[in-house]
Amino acid sequence: MSDHLYVYFRVPETLAEEALPHWHRWMETVAEAGGIGGTLLRRPETRNGMQTWMEAYADVPPAFDILLDGLWRQSSLQRFISGERQTERFVDLDQL
Repeated sequence: MSDHLYVYFRVPETLAEEALPHWHRWMETVAEAGGIGGTLLRRPETRNGMQTWMEAYADVPPAFDILLDGLWRQSSLQRFISGERQTERFVDLDQL
């Protein structure tokens, strides 16, 4: 079964430009540690001074979210987000 992991969070618009290169390095770190490259996305609009960003990972193994959480706890990226990161796992309907 093919699982997809989506992680979304809010970044203050005032920190977005500074945060972006850090997130590119983060995505490289995840790819090196987990063997799965992700895609970084964001909603086109800004709401109340916040941008919503999302990391999307395809074809992830069952323990990938645990690995991701461990890497996140070791990172210093929390300073760029407002609130918590939300993680959701989806499966391909054609594979159920």
